[in-house]
This record gives sequence, C-alpha cells and structure tokens, in this order.
Amino acid sequence: MKMTKKNISGISEKKDTVQKTTLYGKRIAISVSGSEELEQLGLSENHIKDATIEIARYLLVNGATMLYGGDLRHNGFTALFSELSYQYKYLSDREARFVNYFPFPNSRFLTDNDLADFLKKQVEARILPVPKHLGDPDPRKDYKPLENVEDRFLYSECYADMRIQMAKESNARIVLGGRQKGYTGYFPGIVEETFHALNAGNAVYLLGGFGGATKSIIDIISGSIPPQMTNEFQFDTAFLNDFRKYASDKFPVPLDYTFLVDFFKKYKVETLSEQNGLTVEENQILFDSINIHELVFLIIKGLKNISNKK
Repeated sequence: MKMTKKNISGISEKKDTVQKTTLYGKRIAISVSGSEELEQLGLSENHIKDATIEIARYLLVNGATMLYGGDLRHNGFTALFSELSYQYKYLSDREARFVNYFPFPNSRFLTDNDLADFLKKQVEARILPVPKHLGDPDPRKDYKPLENVEDRFLYSECYADMRIQMAKESNARIVLGGRQKGYTGYFPGIVEETFHALNAGNAVYLLGGFGGATKSIIDIISGSIPPQMTNEFQFDTAFLNDFRKYASDKFPVPLDYTFLVDFFKKYKVETLSEQNGLTVEENQILFDSINIHELVFLIIKGLKNISNKK
C-alpha cells in the first residue's frame, strides 16, 4: 500500500483555485522588527526577514489573511508582505490576503501610486481615522515625537488606537524581534502589540530566538525581569520623563513598566499553550529556536489546532 506523507503546512497543495483550508479566512497579525542585540546573537536583520518571509508564505498558501501595522519605509515589511501576498495568492482568490493598517501620521505619506499598487496586488490599505479626542491635527506639520511631548502623545494615541483595533480583528499574533529604544509610541511597538493581543484573548506565538522585545516578554513569562522592562531603563532622559508626566492622566493604561511586568507575569507558558494550540514543550521551542522550518511547522500546527477546535 502506498504511504502518503502527512503535510501539515499545506504548501505543496497550492492550486489555481481557492482551497477552503483550515486557516482560510483566519486573520493572523504579525509583529516584527529588528532588535538591538542581533549582532551579539550572531544574527542580522536578514535572519529576521528570512524567517518572516517563510512564515508569511505558509500563512498565505494556507488561506490565512495577514495583518500588519507598518509604514512605507524603504525595504520595510509593508512592501515585503504586499509582494508576497500577490505572489502566493490563489489565482481565483479575489479577497485581500494582506491588510496593512495606516494610522495618522503614517497615512500622510500614502500616494496615489501607492494606493494603485495596493489595488493591483489586492492588498487592503486600511487608513485609520484620527481618534476623535485628538481633534483635527495638521497633516502638513513637521511632527517631532522624539523631541516634543504633545507630538509624542499624538503618535502614541494613534498607534495605540491602531493596535487595539488590530487585536479586535485578529485571531492570532506572531511576534519576533523588536527594538526597545527609539520608538515613538507609549511602549516599544512589539511590547504594546503583544499586550493588546493577549488582552483581547488572541493566540500568541512568541519567537524569542531573535532577541529584542519578544525575548524580554518571554523572560517575564519565564519568571525574570529584564532591565529593558523597567522604568529606570525606559525613562532615562528628561524628555521621556516629561512625556510620562504629560501622558499620565490621559492614557487609560498606566505608563509604568511595573504594570506591564505584572500583566505579562499572569501569562505563564501554560496559559499561552491553552490559547495557541501548542504544548508547553512546543512553546519552549518557539522561545529559543532560530530554525526557520521548525518555527514555521509549530506556528502552522498551533494555528490549525485552534482552528479545528472552533
């Protein structure tokens, strides 16, 4: 009798017609950026990009829709995901398999050519309105969120609004890398996105082998507090302390890393496992591995497990 090899990835099953696979229509958010410690780990941003490309390919071929909140920087992930979704969609699929969220002020830089390119590639450019309580900010202003507390507050509120909305519209979130300094929101982007994803009950997959903010979150879940997740490390300039004071009575979540640490402490690896369809041992592999094939296999396995339960 001829044996057939089990194929959990689904990537060899790609046809020209849309396949109603287990992940068809599932909305998977991706949080990814480089981290300051890549070099000391013997890695580069290319390693993160390679891993992200493989994860995206398998999600797309399995019929999932990717969600990402990013800008149009040269060689950034928006362009990468846009191209991948165009290349790996089924020919008869007319739905957007990649949704990019553009909050203000990032949305100011979208051109007609950008929108036409998204339309051609069947990418949904989700342009978010400015939160009502911020009024009508000047789109022509040269904002300086690293120097001006009011500008920083505007950026932070717009980014937080986007991240909350993405969490509400996602089934799961994949997290890797993440810078922990030089950001323009309330918290490092990946920390904030993971916070909102867990708060919304999303399945979360933490890939810690690439270091960065993802590894800091894993450290907290595993019982330690990394220095990067302390008020002393994050609010280390007069400007950042001024911003913290300015936003303290305006931001609904305390601008305090003690609060964040206490929040992430609640999510033991057992809790993550209950939500993401993997065992404790499999999540521990995600915490440490940089083997792309191993990471992809486990992510797809977890997503299919939670999809089959519903």
